[in-house]
Amino acid sequence: MEYKLIYIVLFKFLVYIKIKYILPLYEKIGYIIINRWRKRMNKKEAILKVYNCIKKETAKKAISIELKKQKTQLVDSKVGGTPYLPVGAEIPVDDDGRQLTLLAQINCEELVGMEDYPQKGLLQFFILMDDCYGLDFDNQNKQNTFRVVYHDSIDDNVKEEDILKIYNPYIEDEDYMPFEDEFKMVFTTYEEGITSEDFNFDEIFVKKYNKLFPNNQIQAFWDLDDDNEGEESFDDILEEINDEISGCGNKIGGYPYFAQSDPREYDGLDVYDTLLLQIDSMDDYENGYIMWGDCGVCNFFINKDKLKNLDFSDVLYNWDCY
Repeated sequence: MEYKLIYIVLFKFLVYIKIKYILPLYEKIGYIIINRWRKRMNKKEAILKVYNCIKKETAKKAISIELKKQKTQLVDSKVGGTPYLPVGAEIPVDDDGRQLTLLAQINCEELVGMEDYPQKGLLQFFILMDDCYGLDFDNQNKQNTFRVVYHDSIDDNVKEEDILKIYNPYIEDEDYMPFEDEFKMVFTTYEEGITSEDFNFDEIFVKKYNKLFPNNQIQAFWDLDDDNEGEESFDDILEEINDEISGCGNKIGGYPYFAQSDPREYDGLDVYDTLLLQIDSMDDYENGYIMWGDCGVCNFFINKDKLKNLDFSDVLYNWDCY
């Protein structure tokens, strides 16, 4: 009888402890978890709401490029392979006489619907195969170790075998080459809004965010990485929506992607307002391998008016990596 009484008292005591202390603690922990999740979801939804607005307002036509590893024809749109060369013309060389390598060639007849871009002929991009892929980081618009060449017409009588007799590009070290294979380009036209890597993004995003959320004003996009959420959770949100806002991939036109930062933000380079070509890294040994340093990306920019005039003598070349 005494043991039974002790059990009853003990049971009541445990129930009291559970009601008095444990359940409120569970409730508090649950509230914190749910509230943090709700805040995180609200932040993600807010970012996407703002971005979807500015995406419509800044939309540009662009061409997404799918690269297919295969043998290409002389006048194909392609990465690598043999460059088209008119009769009597020479392969581009740098000031030391070293031949440049064809990075990419675009058959402009395929640029249907791309306003301001050439609609006929071939646009070619050459780089020197040295340890910097032909980029002079102090003079990114100096066409010495890179070259952008436009041919306004195509001579069907030109033969690839004749070009191969004189095409012997300089290669400092095979380990420096960002690619070894050749790829045919397959184009898909779409519309793209400003990307988070474009140097104009922050100003445009902040202005729209403050208009939509006047009670939570920010000065910069990264102000959303506040103390309540912590850097890691904000990074998680950005990772989830990365495909929506980053601008990565291969493309003509639209908005750029960078592994580091937009070089046009400095030194008056904002005049290069149009993305001419972007070639991203592709880590796929079976279907094709392109690697700019450590998973980087390559971009070429031009001023819109010069593009309209088919003047490719002044182009900004950039690549960066992680």
